[in-house]
Formats: sequence, structure tokens, C-alpha cells
Amino acid sequence: MNAGALQISRSNSKVYVATGVILVAGIWVSVAAVHHYRTTRDQKAVAFFSELQRELVPDSVGLVESKAFDIRYWQDIGKKLNKPMYMLTQASAKAFAKDIMDSWGVFDDDENKIYSVFRALKDHVQVSQMAYQYYLSNKNKINLIDDLKSRLSTDEVGQVMAIVKKMPPYRLAEPAKK
Repeated sequence: MNAGALQISRSNSKVYVATGVILVAGIWVSVAAVHHYRTTRDQKAVAFFSELQRELVPDSVGLVESKAFDIRYWQDIGKKLNKPMYMLTQASAKAFAKDIMDSWGVFDDDENKIYSVFRALKDHVQVSQMAYQYYLSNKNKINLIDDLKSRLSTDEVGQVMAIVKKMPPYRLAEPAKK
């Protein structure tokens, strides 16, 4: 490049703007590509580990595959339906999560307290909200599924799953009558 062209490019603000736009677009495309790669990888990992779990411990597969225990289900279904649903308040979800955390004992767990929490919840959205608050409230960021599988026996996990299976996925809120 000759010196005259270099001097023009340094003084021309349009070149700076164009360079900035190209740089930002390149970064945005890179971030979108990485996000897509990670999402695809995570979906494949979930499918793989579900199948592995099915082979190794067939009795606990319901916890992993149930959308009710997914900490993002309540957000995803809300976006998908785009209709008002019955949901827990944040304080209620935290209280239910705290009840489950308080039921874990050093030598013995209070399974009846855990069952009563799940019986008090009305649908999978509320279970998901409570699981989300459980995750946020837990110091070690352990999710509810992992704690249930590690602390409860197979029969006790089966009782929790029986309670949750009876629940509807969500409940639509009725519009106010005029």
C-alpha cells in the first residue's frame, strides 16, 4: 500500500466504522456458532447419559427424563404457550425447596416431609420452579435430581415419581371475568 492510501484510510472515519461493524458482526457470528455447538453437544450428552442411566440403573430413569425436575421447564413452557399459567411465587418455591433441604438428615432423612412437599405441588411447572429454587439455594449448586437419587432409596424415588406422574404438565390460568 502506498503512503497516500494509508494516510487516507487513517483519516477517513467511514473506514473505522466499517471495520468496527465487520468486527462486531464477526464476533456475533462466532458467539452464535459456539452457542449452537454447545447446545447440540449438550443435547447429545443428555441423550447419551439417559440411555446409559437406563442400562445401569433402570429404576431411577424417571427422574432424569421427567421434565418436571428440569430447572428450566417452567420458563420454557411459559415461552412456548405464551398464555397465563398458575405458578408459585418465588417465596413459595423457596419455602418448598427449604423444606426438602431441611428434611435431609445426617443419619436418617424425613421422607414423609419430602412426599408432603411434592403432594402440595399441583403440576410439573411448580415442581420445576421448586427444583430451580432448590438449585439456587444449595451452596454446592447440586440439583434436586442428584440429591434425590443419592439420598433416597429406589422405592422412595419411585414414590416421588408416582406423586409427580399424577400431576398435569401445567395449568392454564383462567382470565378474569368481567
